[in-house]
Amino acid sequence: MNQGYITLILWIVVLFFIRFVIYTFKAFTKKTDFRYKAKGPYLLSKGEKIFFDALMQSVHSDLYICPKVRVADLIEVDLPKGDKRFWTLFNKISKKHVDFVLCSRVDFSPQLVIELDGGSHNTRARSQRDIFVDEVFTQAGIPILHVPVQSFYDQNQIITQVQDALANNF
Repeated sequence: MNQGYITLILWIVVLFFIRFVIYTFKAFTKKTDFRYKAKGPYLLSKGEKIFFDALMQSVHSDLYICPKVRVADLIEVDLPKGDKRFWTLFNKISKKHVDFVLCSRVDFSPQLVIELDGGSHNTRARSQRDIFVDEVFTQAGIPILHVPVQSFYDQNQIITQVQDALANNF
């Protein structure tokens, strides 16, 4: 073989080796471009916080109040995962949340779902979403209570609404 071919082959091998080393180094030292930040200083909106405070004063001590719960953490699709319909039905609930869930302090079982209904609940899309979520929880046997957003909540009224919703389910 000609000396020039050997030199050319060696240079090609060296260049590939250098390129491999650079690529490997970049892969291990590459900083992922994360583009996340805190959504805001508070988990609850002002209206949700006002209701939460009233709910804290109204709910019996044997219940926990869990805010902003994902529907799929409360409800499961009653089909095997291999069924074609499973993922379609799961996707319908996986990105939806409810405002509050009252859970038993004994076993953390959900006892009541509470949705605050503000102005957005008057839109057609939100109304359809509410109908769907209500049907999902009805099928699952978990009561759901809709409470209109207010600037002030009467504790006695909340107590009555919660007790009625719980009594109607059991």
